[in-house]
Amino acid sequence: MDFLLLLAALVGHTALWAALINRVHSSSFSYYVGKRLAQVGLVMLGSIPVVFGLWFVAADLAILGGSGGRPIPWPGRTYLVVCWVLAAMTLVWWLCRPLVHRDPKVVRSHRSERVGPLGLPASSPWERNGHHLLLRVPGNEVLHLDLSHRVLEVARLPAALDGLTIAHLSDFHFARHTRKAYFEEVVRLGNRFEADLVAVTGDVLEHSDFIEWSPDTLGKLEGRYGVYFVLGNHDTKADVPRLRRSLTELGLVDLGGRWVEIRIAGEPILLAGNELPWLKPAADLSDAPAGAAHGGPPRIALSHSPDQFGWARKNDFDLLLAGHTHGGQVRLPWIGPILTPSRTGVRYASGVFYTPPTVMHVTRGISGEHPIRLNCPPEITRLVLKKPEGRD
Repeated sequence: MDFLLLLAALVGHTALWAALINRVHSSSFSYYVGKRLAQVGLVMLGSIPVVFGLWFVAADLAILGGSGGRPIPWPGRTYLVVCWVLAAMTLVWWLCRPLVHRDPKVVRSHRSERVGPLGLPASSPWERNGHHLLLRVPGNEVLHLDLSHRVLEVARLPAALDGLTIAHLSDFHFARHTRKAYFEEVVRLGNRFEADLVAVTGDVLEHSDFIEWSPDTLGKLEGRYGVYFVLGNHDTKADVPRLRRSLTELGLVDLGGRWVEIRIAGEPILLAGNELPWLKPAADLSDAPAGAAHGGPPRIALSHSPDQFGWARKNDFDLLLAGHTHGGQVRLPWIGPILTPSRTGVRYASGVFYTPPTVMHVTRGISGEHPIRLNCPPEITRLVLKKPEGRD
Protein backbone atom coordinates (compact mmCIF):
# COMPACT_ATOMS: atom_id res chain seq x y z
CA MET A 1 0.00 0.00 0.00
CA ASP A 2 2.83 2.38 0.80
CA PHE A 3 4.16 1.89 -2.71
CA LEU A 4 0.82 2.86 -4.28
CA LEU A 5 0.52 5.90 -2.05
CA LEU A 6 4.04 7.01 -2.95
CA LEU A 7 3.27 6.50 -6.62
CA ALA A 8 0.18 8.68 -6.30
CA ALA A 9 2.27 11.31 -4.52
CA LEU A 10 4.74 11.22 -7.40
CA VAL A 11 1.94 12.06 -9.83
CA GLY A 12 0.85 14.99 -7.68
CA HIS A 13 4.44 16.15 -7.22
CA THR A 14 4.92 16.16 -10.99
CA ALA A 15 1.69 18.11 -11.49
CA LEU A 16 2.75 20.71 -8.89
CA TRP A 17 6.20 21.43 -10.32
CA ALA A 18 5.03 21.22 -13.93
CA ALA A 19 2.43 23.90 -13.11
CA LEU A 20 5.09 26.12 -11.53
CA ILE A 21 7.43 25.69 -14.51
CA ASN A 22 4.59 26.49 -16.92
CA ARG A 23 3.81 29.61 -14.93
CA VAL A 24 7.43 30.78 -15.06
CA HIS A 25 7.48 30.48 -18.84
CA SER A 26 4.34 32.61 -19.10
CA SER A 27 5.54 35.40 -16.80
CA SER A 28 7.18 38.70 -17.65
CA PHE A 29 10.64 37.65 -16.46
CA SER A 30 13.44 38.31 -18.90
CA TYR A 31 14.26 35.28 -21.01
CA TYR A 32 17.40 34.46 -19.04
CA VAL A 33 15.81 34.90 -15.58
CA GLY A 34 12.86 32.79 -16.64
CA LYS A 35 15.14 30.10 -17.99
CA ARG A 36 17.11 29.90 -14.73
CA LEU A 37 13.92 29.69 -12.66
CA ALA A 38 12.60 26.96 -14.93
CA GLN A 39 15.87 25.06 -14.54
CA VAL A 40 15.49 25.27 -10.76
CA GLY A 41 11.98 23.91 -11.14
CA LEU A 42 13.21 21.01 -13.24
CA VAL A 43 15.87 20.19 -10.64
CA MET A 44 13.23 20.16 -7.90
CA LEU A 45 10.94 18.09 -10.08
CA GLY A 46 13.59 15.40 -10.42
CA SER A 47 15.44 15.59 -7.10
CA ILE A 48 12.65 15.71 -4.51
CA PRO A 49 11.32 12.20 -5.28
CA VAL A 50 14.87 10.78 -5.19
CA VAL A 51 15.73 12.44 -1.88
CA PHE A 52 12.37 11.55 -0.34
CA GLY A 53 12.66 7.94 -1.51
CA LEU A 54 16.14 7.51 -0.08
CA TRP A 55 15.02 9.08 3.21
CA PHE A 56 11.94 6.87 3.31
CA VAL A 57 14.02 3.70 2.97
CA ALA A 58 17.02 4.72 5.09
CA ALA A 59 14.90 5.95 8.01
CA ASP A 60 12.51 2.97 7.79
CA LEU A 61 9.47 5.21 7.48
CA ALA A 62 5.87 4.17 6.94
CA ILE A 63 2.86 6.05 5.62
CA LEU A 64 0.14 3.95 7.23
CA GLY A 65 0.14 3.00 10.88
CA GLY A 66 0.83 -0.60 11.66
CA SER A 67 3.06 -1.25 8.67
CA GLY A 68 6.10 -1.66 10.87
CA GLY A 69 7.95 1.54 10.09
CA ARG A 70 8.36 4.88 11.84
CA PRO A 71 5.77 7.59 11.12
CA ILE A 72 6.75 10.29 8.64
CA PRO A 73 7.46 13.67 10.30
CA TRP A 74 4.77 16.32 9.77
CA PRO A 75 6.52 18.31 7.00
CA GLY A 76 6.74 15.15 4.91
CA ARG A 77 3.12 14.21 5.69
CA THR A 78 1.93 17.68 4.73
CA TYR A 79 3.72 17.55 1.39
CA LEU A 80 2.32 14.06 0.75
CA VAL A 81 -1.24 15.25 1.40
CA VAL A 82 -0.78 18.16 -1.00
CA CYS A 83 0.55 15.75 -3.63
CA TRP A 84 -2.32 13.31 -3.15
CA VAL A 85 -4.89 16.06 -3.63
CA LEU A 86 -3.13 17.22 -6.79
CA ALA A 87 -2.86 13.61 -8.00
CA ALA A 88 -6.62 13.16 -7.64
CA MET A 89 -7.28 16.39 -9.55
CA THR A 90 -4.78 15.39 -12.23
CA LEU A 91 -6.33 11.95 -12.62
CA VAL A 92 -9.76 13.48 -13.15
CA TRP A 93 -8.26 15.88 -15.72
CA TRP A 94 -6.49 13.08 -17.58
CA LEU A 95 -9.65 10.99 -17.73
CA CYS A 96 -11.89 13.84 -18.82
CA ARG A 97 -9.61 15.81 -21.14
CA PRO A 98 -9.95 13.59 -24.23
CA LEU A 99 -13.72 13.67 -23.78
CA VAL A 100 -14.17 17.41 -23.23
CA HIS A 101 -11.30 18.88 -25.28
CA ARG A 102 -12.94 18.83 -28.65
CA ASP A 103 -13.11 21.42 -31.38
CA PRO A 104 -15.85 23.97 -30.59
CA LYS A 105 -18.82 24.31 -32.92
CA VAL A 106 -17.17 27.22 -34.70
CA VAL A 107 -14.80 24.71 -36.35
CA ARG A 108 -16.71 23.73 -39.45
CA SER A 109 -13.99 21.40 -40.75
CA HIS A 110 -10.41 20.38 -40.04
CA ARG A 111 -7.99 18.28 -42.04
CA SER A 112 -4.21 18.03 -42.23
CA GLU A 113 -1.49 16.61 -44.43
CA ARG A 114 1.86 15.41 -43.05
CA VAL A 115 5.03 16.18 -45.03
CA GLY A 116 8.72 15.69 -44.30
CA PRO A 117 11.35 15.32 -43.23
CA LEU A 118 12.18 18.76 -44.62
CA GLY A 119 15.46 20.54 -45.21
CA LEU A 120 17.69 17.47 -45.12
CA PRO A 121 20.97 17.48 -47.07
CA ALA A 122 20.82 15.25 -50.12
CA SER A 123 23.99 13.35 -49.25
CA SER A 124 23.45 12.37 -45.62
CA PRO A 125 20.03 12.62 -43.94
CA TRP A 126 21.38 13.01 -40.40
CA GLU A 127 24.74 14.66 -40.91
CA ARG A 128 25.94 16.40 -37.77
CA ASN A 129 26.79 19.67 -39.50
CA GLY A 130 23.56 21.65 -39.55
CA HIS A 131 21.22 19.46 -37.51
CA HIS A 132 21.16 18.68 -33.79
CA LEU A 133 21.85 15.12 -32.62
CA LEU A 134 18.45 15.05 -30.89
CA LEU A 135 16.98 14.63 -34.34
CA ARG A 136 18.21 11.04 -34.20
CA VAL A 137 15.87 10.22 -31.32
CA PRO A 138 13.40 7.58 -32.56
CA GLY A 139 10.03 9.14 -33.26
CA ASN A 140 11.29 12.72 -33.18
CA GLU A 141 9.01 14.73 -35.50
CA VAL A 142 10.96 17.99 -35.51
CA LEU A 143 11.56 18.05 -39.28
CA HIS A 144 8.08 16.86 -40.19
CA LEU A 145 5.29 19.34 -40.74
CA ASP A 146 1.51 19.24 -40.65
CA LEU A 147 -0.20 21.37 -43.27
CA SER A 148 -3.46 22.06 -41.45
CA HIS A 149 -6.63 23.41 -43.00
CA ARG A 150 -9.38 24.74 -40.73
CA VAL A 151 -12.66 26.37 -41.64
CA LEU A 152 -13.84 28.62 -38.81
CA GLU A 153 -17.17 30.35 -38.34
CA VAL A 154 -16.80 33.97 -37.24
CA ALA A 155 -20.14 35.24 -35.99
CA ARG A 156 -19.84 38.87 -37.09
CA LEU A 157 -17.98 38.38 -40.36
CA PRO A 158 -19.36 40.61 -43.17
CA ALA A 159 -20.72 38.77 -46.18
CA ALA A 160 -18.07 40.35 -48.41
CA LEU A 161 -15.33 38.71 -46.30
CA ASP A 162 -16.90 35.25 -46.32
CA GLY A 163 -14.08 32.88 -47.32
CA LEU A 164 -11.22 35.16 -46.19
CA THR A 165 -8.05 33.06 -45.80
CA ILE A 166 -5.21 33.47 -43.31
CA ALA A 167 -1.92 31.56 -43.23
CA HIS A 168 -0.85 31.26 -39.58
CA LEU A 169 2.84 30.59 -38.87
CA SER A 170 4.64 30.92 -35.57
CA ASP A 171 7.73 30.02 -33.54
CA PHE A 172 10.42 29.67 -36.20
CA HIS A 173 13.21 29.82 -33.60
CA PHE A 174 16.02 30.28 -36.12
CA ALA A 175 19.06 28.62 -34.54
CA ARG A 176 22.04 26.42 -35.34
CA HIS A 177 20.29 23.18 -34.42
CA THR A 178 18.14 23.31 -37.57
CA ARG A 179 19.29 24.07 -41.09
CA LYS A 180 18.01 27.17 -42.88
CA ALA A 181 16.82 24.86 -45.65
CA TYR A 182 14.08 23.56 -43.33
CA PHE A 183 12.63 27.02 -42.86
CA GLU A 184 12.90 27.79 -46.56
CA GLU A 185 10.80 24.68 -47.22
CA VAL A 186 8.27 25.75 -44.58
CA VAL A 187 7.86 29.13 -46.27
CA ARG A 188 7.52 27.53 -49.68
CA LEU A 189 4.76 25.28 -48.37
CA GLY A 190 3.09 28.20 -46.60
CA ASN A 191 2.97 30.15 -49.85
CA ARG A 192 1.08 27.25 -51.40
CA PHE A 193 -1.85 28.27 -49.21
CA GLU A 194 -2.20 31.40 -51.38
CA ALA A 195 -3.68 33.20 -48.38
CA ASP A 196 -5.21 36.66 -48.28
CA LEU A 197 -3.33 37.46 -45.07
CA VAL A 198 -0.23 35.91 -43.50
CA ALA A 199 0.17 36.10 -39.71
CA VAL A 200 3.48 35.41 -37.95
CA THR A 201 2.96 35.26 -34.18
CA GLY A 202 6.44 35.57 -32.69
CA ASP A 203 9.63 33.80 -31.66
CA VAL A 204 11.37 34.35 -34.96
CA LEU A 205 14.89 33.55 -33.77
CA GLU A 206 17.24 32.66 -30.93
CA HIS A 207 20.07 35.12 -31.61
CA SER A 208 20.70 38.29 -33.62
CA ASP A 209 23.09 36.39 -35.89
CA PHE A 210 20.10 34.68 -37.48
CA ILE A 211 18.46 37.91 -38.64
CA GLU A 212 20.46 37.30 -41.82
CA TRP A 213 18.24 34.29 -42.53
CA SER A 214 15.19 36.55 -42.86
CA PRO A 215 15.48 37.51 -46.56
CA ASP A 216 15.45 33.86 -47.67
CA THR A 217 12.68 32.85 -45.26
CA LEU A 218 10.23 35.37 -43.82
CA GLY A 219 11.04 37.78 -46.63
CA LYS A 220 9.65 35.25 -49.11
CA LEU A 221 6.23 34.95 -47.45
CA GLU A 222 3.37 36.03 -49.69
CA GLY A 223 -0.08 37.29 -48.76
CA ARG A 224 -2.48 39.05 -51.12
CA TYR A 225 -3.11 41.77 -48.56
CA GLY A 226 0.10 41.62 -46.60
CA VAL A 227 2.26 39.71 -44.13
CA TYR A 228 1.90 40.82 -40.50
CA PHE A 229 3.95 39.94 -37.44
CA VAL A 230 4.44 40.29 -33.70
CA LEU A 231 7.48 39.22 -31.69
CA GLY A 232 7.78 36.79 -28.78
CA ASN A 233 9.82 36.20 -25.65
CA HIS A 234 12.72 34.46 -27.44
CA ASP A 235 13.06 37.43 -29.77
CA THR A 236 14.07 39.52 -26.74
CA LYS A 237 17.36 37.57 -26.74
CA ALA A 238 18.20 39.41 -29.97
CA ASP A 239 18.49 43.06 -30.95
CA VAL A 240 14.75 43.76 -31.06
CA PRO A 241 14.88 47.14 -32.90
CA ARG A 242 17.19 45.65 -35.52
CA LEU A 243 14.92 42.62 -35.95
CA ARG A 244 11.83 44.81 -36.39
CA ARG A 245 13.66 47.03 -38.85
CA SER A 246 14.91 44.06 -40.85
CA LEU A 247 11.47 42.50 -41.16
CA THR A 248 9.73 45.76 -42.08
CA GLU A 249 12.38 46.46 -44.72
CA LEU A 250 11.48 43.08 -46.22
CA GLY A 251 7.86 44.23 -46.54
CA LEU A 252 6.35 42.66 -43.42
CA VAL A 253 4.01 44.84 -41.32
CA ASP A 254 4.89 45.19 -37.64
CA LEU A 255 1.81 44.97 -35.37
CA GLY A 256 3.75 45.02 -32.11
CA GLY A 257 1.82 47.28 -29.74
CA ARG A 258 -0.23 48.92 -32.48
CA TRP A 259 -3.23 48.52 -34.76
CA VAL A 260 -3.85 49.16 -38.43
CA GLU A 261 -6.95 49.21 -40.57
CA ILE A 262 -6.92 47.62 -44.01
CA ARG A 263 -9.58 47.01 -46.65
CA ILE A 264 -10.37 43.76 -48.39
CA ALA A 265 -13.20 43.53 -50.93
CA GLY A 266 -14.18 47.04 -49.88
CA GLU A 267 -14.63 46.01 -46.24
CA PRO A 268 -12.47 47.42 -43.42
CA ILE A 269 -10.64 45.03 -41.08
CA LEU A 270 -8.80 46.05 -37.93
CA LEU A 271 -5.54 44.18 -37.25
CA ALA A 272 -3.76 44.59 -33.91
CA GLY A 273 -0.77 43.17 -32.05
CA ASN A 274 -0.09 42.10 -28.46
CA GLU A 275 3.41 41.01 -27.36
CA LEU A 276 2.66 40.95 -23.62
CA PRO A 277 3.96 40.18 -21.10
CA TRP A 278 7.46 40.52 -22.57
CA LEU A 279 7.21 43.55 -24.86
CA LYS A 280 4.93 46.39 -23.80
CA PRO A 281 2.42 47.80 -24.50
CA ALA A 282 -0.37 45.92 -26.22
CA ALA A 283 -2.22 47.79 -28.94
CA ASP A 284 -4.17 50.74 -27.52
CA LEU A 285 -7.64 50.59 -29.05
CA SER A 286 -9.02 53.69 -27.36
CA ASP A 287 -8.97 55.64 -30.63
CA ALA A 288 -9.74 52.67 -32.90
CA PRO A 289 -13.00 52.27 -34.83
CA ALA A 290 -15.77 50.60 -32.84
CA GLY A 291 -15.86 46.82 -32.89
CA ALA A 292 -18.26 44.71 -34.91
CA ALA A 293 -20.76 44.66 -32.02
CA HIS A 294 -21.28 48.38 -32.66
CA GLY A 295 -21.27 48.24 -36.43
CA GLY A 296 -17.51 48.59 -36.85
CA PRO A 297 -15.05 46.38 -38.71
CA PRO A 298 -14.17 42.85 -37.60
CA ARG A 299 -11.11 42.74 -35.35
CA ILE A 300 -8.24 40.28 -35.70
CA ALA A 301 -5.40 40.18 -33.16
CA LEU A 302 -1.94 38.62 -33.29
CA SER A 303 -0.47 37.62 -29.93
CA HIS A 304 2.53 35.48 -29.12
CA SER A 305 0.90 34.00 -26.02
CA PRO A 306 -2.59 32.50 -25.77
CA ASP A 307 -2.70 33.95 -22.25
CA GLN A 308 -3.91 37.16 -23.94
CA PHE A 309 -7.26 35.51 -24.73
CA GLY A 310 -8.92 37.58 -21.99
CA TRP A 311 -7.46 40.79 -23.40
CA ALA A 312 -8.81 39.89 -26.84
CA ARG A 313 -12.30 39.21 -25.49
CA LYS A 314 -12.30 42.39 -23.43
CA ASN A 315 -11.38 44.39 -26.54
CA ASP A 316 -14.09 42.79 -28.68
CA PHE A 317 -11.81 40.86 -31.07
CA ASP A 318 -13.44 38.38 -33.40
CA LEU A 319 -10.29 36.31 -33.92
CA LEU A 320 -7.06 35.87 -31.96
CA LEU A 321 -4.03 34.09 -33.43
CA ALA A 322 -1.36 32.84 -31.00
CA GLY A 323 1.61 30.50 -30.68
CA HIS A 324 4.25 30.14 -27.93
CA THR A 325 3.10 26.78 -26.54
CA HIS A 326 4.48 24.48 -29.27
CA GLY A 327 1.59 22.17 -28.37
CA GLY A 328 3.71 21.02 -25.44
CA GLN A 329 6.32 19.48 -27.82
CA VAL A 330 5.95 16.09 -26.10
CA ARG A 331 2.47 14.60 -25.87
CA LEU A 332 1.84 11.41 -23.94
CA PRO A 333 -0.79 8.96 -25.23
CA TRP A 334 -4.26 9.86 -23.84
CA ILE A 335 -2.70 12.25 -21.27
CA GLY A 336 -1.45 14.83 -23.77
CA PRO A 337 1.14 17.52 -23.00
CA ILE A 338 2.63 18.07 -19.53
CA LEU A 339 4.85 21.13 -19.89
CA THR A 340 3.22 24.05 -21.69
CA PRO A 341 4.38 27.66 -21.20
CA SER A 342 1.07 29.16 -20.15
CA ARG A 343 -0.40 30.38 -16.89
CA THR A 344 -3.37 28.11 -17.65
CA GLY A 345 -1.13 25.05 -18.03
CA VAL A 346 -2.06 22.80 -20.93
CA ARG A 347 -5.55 24.25 -21.40
CA TYR A 348 -4.58 26.25 -24.49
CA ALA A 349 -1.73 24.03 -25.69
CA SER A 350 -2.99 24.05 -29.29
CA GLY A 351 -6.15 24.10 -31.35
CA VAL A 352 -9.26 26.26 -31.54
CA PHE A 353 -11.05 27.80 -28.57
CA TYR A 354 -14.18 29.93 -28.44
CA THR A 355 -15.55 32.16 -25.76
CA PRO A 356 -17.80 34.86 -27.25
CA PRO A 357 -17.03 37.08 -28.96
CA THR A 358 -13.54 35.69 -29.68
CA VAL A 359 -12.37 32.65 -31.59
CA MET A 360 -8.74 31.78 -30.73
CA HIS A 361 -6.42 29.64 -32.85
CA VAL A 362 -3.25 28.40 -31.15
CA THR A 363 -0.70 26.81 -33.45
CA ARG A 364 1.91 24.21 -32.46
CA GLY A 365 4.49 26.31 -34.26
CA ILE A 366 7.33 25.44 -36.59
CA SER A 367 10.39 24.82 -34.42
CA GLY A 368 11.67 25.38 -30.88
CA GLU A 369 14.66 26.08 -28.69
CA HIS A 370 14.98 22.35 -27.99
CA PRO A 371 14.71 20.20 -31.15
CA ILE A 372 12.56 17.41 -29.76
CA ARG A 373 8.92 16.71 -30.63
CA LEU A 374 7.13 13.48 -29.84
CA ASN A 375 3.53 12.93 -30.91
CA CYS A 376 3.39 16.69 -31.53
CA PRO A 377 4.65 17.63 -35.01
CA PRO A 378 5.18 21.25 -36.10
CA GLU A 379 2.42 22.83 -38.14
CA ILE A 380 1.42 25.71 -40.35
CA THR A 381 -2.27 26.41 -40.80
CA ARG A 382 -4.56 27.78 -43.45
CA LEU A 383 -7.63 29.29 -41.83
CA VAL A 384 -10.76 29.97 -43.86
CA LEU A 385 -13.17 32.37 -42.18
CA LYS A 386 -16.86 31.83 -42.86
CA LYS A 387 -19.99 33.56 -41.69
CA PRO A 388 -22.34 31.23 -39.76
CA GLU A 389 -24.48 28.99 -41.91
CA GLY A 390 -27.92 30.38 -42.60
CA ARG A 391 -26.88 33.98 -42.01
CA ASP A 392 -27.79 36.42 -44.77
